[in-house]
Amino acid sequence: MAKLAEGDSGTIGSVQKTPNSSPTPIKIIVTGGLGFVGSAIVRSLQEFHPEWDVWILDKGENRRHRNSHDGDDELDLLRGCEYGYVQADITDKTSVMDALAMINADAIIHTAGIVPSLSERYARRLEALVKAVNVEGTRHMVDAARKSRCRAFVYTSSCCTVIDDMSQSYANIDERWPVSPKSSIYGESKVEAEQIVIAANDKSMSTCVLRPSVLFGEGDNQLIPPIHACIAKGETRWVIGDGKNLWDTTYVGNVADAHVLAVENLLDFQSAEPKRGCHGRARAESAAGETFFIQNNEPISFREFSLAVWKEFGHLPPAWEIHIPEGLGWVLGLVAEVFTRVSGTPTTLSRGSVMDACAMRYASGDKARRILGYQPRVGLEAGIRASCEHYAKRLTRERR
Repeated sequence: MAKLAEGDSGTIGSVQKTPNSSPTPIKIIVTGGLGFVGSAIVRSLQEFHPEWDVWILDKGENRRHRNSHDGDDELDLLRGCEYGYVQADITDKTSVMDALAMINADAIIHTAGIVPSLSERYARRLEALVKAVNVEGTRHMVDAARKSRCRAFVYTSSCCTVIDDMSQSYANIDERWPVSPKSSIYGESKVEAEQIVIAANDKSMSTCVLRPSVLFGEGDNQLIPPIHACIAKGETRWVIGDGKNLWDTTYVGNVADAHVLAVENLLDFQSAEPKRGCHGRARAESAAGETFFIQNNEPISFREFSLAVWKEFGHLPPAWEIHIPEGLGWVLGLVAEVFTRVSGTPTTLSRGSVMDACAMRYASGDKARRILGYQPRVGLEAGIRASCEHYAKRLTRERR
């Protein structure tokens, strides 16, 4: 069952709620708002729409409710943000229904989901769990949103819905490309969830889907940390393939902006007088029923990205590199996955990490620019620097 976090009078989950001067403030829910992407979206909402009534729906306990002094923690991803909080598990239909009935939101940004680690990406061990969270959890959210008369629903999907077929290259693809017939359990789950969300689009509740590329930023646990770990392991001289393949990455703050723009678009096209978005651009087209690739629009090779990360930590790889042919890397990745399955110990290497290191995968940002008005505010270099600075602080704390 969903439950509101208890706090003092005038607070919810120990997060002070400032009274809104607007007679009818927009009320918005961010699922998974305590997580990596969700917290970035809450920060973006706070920046562009401080007048909105923002709520986080998450299955975890609100850290600030548990320790009120955490509000001054420089590593707190929600530092300085004002929000309401409701605890609910999206795999529990009753929990979701209760939560949305309590809040009655105008809009929902659904980011909650599960992303398997690279060592599990092409295995099937977690298939039931991934489907339960990413597919059925999304179904529960959409059903509850409609019953609570939500007007706008934005879903955080992934580029993996299209680019997981490693038998081909994906250079400058766009939203007209079909979903992948050969995918990982994660990609498959996102395809099913997308279909649920788009099918729900109608005049009463507008829906759209965002497909971010590989993400990095403050709070990242899946890209910056393993690249940094290569330093201590002495693996920075190793290059899988030729190291020249281009792929998309996205700074999490830019993805957050795209979500805000999507919500604005859906709500504005339901109103009599469409407005300008958070970047000041007038809207010409509705995002309802549409999908969008979201990235930094700066394709980069995996090797160059890794070098940029290592540079931020003061590490320069040896002058001579050791190149591992892609085929050999794939075999070694498979062996590592078998080891993970047998021992239960995750490894850095996997077929997924090898394919990621060798694949050509980047998309056009034209549609998101045209309809949403999306333009990355933070460039790749600045995003990598901010991400590494935050991760360095995390490492310092962990070593104490």
